Amino acid sequence: MVKAQDAIRTARSLIGTPYSELDCIGLIVRVIRTSPGGVGAYRTAGTNTLWKSAEASAKYRDLTWRQEGIVGAQAGMLAFKRRGTDVHHVGLVTGEGTVIHSSSAAGKVVETKLDASWHLLAVHRYIEARPSGAGLTDETEDTQMEAYKMKVVASSLNVRDEPDVKGKRIGRLNEGAVVTVQASFADGWKYVTYGDGALGYVDGSYLEEYVEPAAQEAPKITIVDSAGNHFCPVGDWRVIVGSVD
Repeated sequence: MVKAQDAIRTARSLIGTPYSELDCIGLIVRVIRTSPGGVGAYRTAGTNTLWKSAEASAKYRDLTWRQEGIVGAQAGMLAFKRRGTDVHHVGLVTGEGTVIHSSSAAGKVVETKLDASWHLLAVHRYIEARPSGAGLTDETEDTQMEAYKMKVVASSLNVRDEPDVKGKRIGRLNEGAVVTVQASFADGWKYVTYGDGALGYVDGSYLEEYVEPAAQEAPKITIVDSAGNHFCPVGDWRVIVGSVD
């Protein structure tokens, strides 16, 4: 088993390695193979295969835990990006509000903020990390990592696959719909859970704080007969004055 800090140390030593030499899944494989306590013969077919391994039999199950969203990210966990059903990118969480990954856009291994562009979390059986619902130990500057509920105040609100009006529309919310905010961007976009657990980005200017409706108490009843006698009810009854024949 690789300790989280050893995994992070190994990953950081690889920052700057060209993407052509080490892609995102290759980085995770290299960390597991070369870190103290690692497995020299470890391999996996790809990012999608790694993510889906949680559904495999114990012998082939590389992920021992996984979740939707990045709330509760801890050092040593793996963070994933997803487009539709395609889980296409993976990195190593540092626990310091960043993730180390090999970026095709940057052309090399980099360390960047763990922001809402990351969609999934998992624990690898060979890297020591413990799931927790406590959120990140250090929040990033422009991303809020504590889940909370908000309500749609527009007549309809588009859900997109990225935090931009140019993002593909993947859903639509009606006025009054309640969403769970997983992360917030400084420019107002929010990464939310909606419906039956679907995830996407919405413009936060069309949301407001959601307040749970107060539970209504049942009325207490006092019974008064035709002679004016009061009967004292038992239990949690509330006052309604009436008469009986």
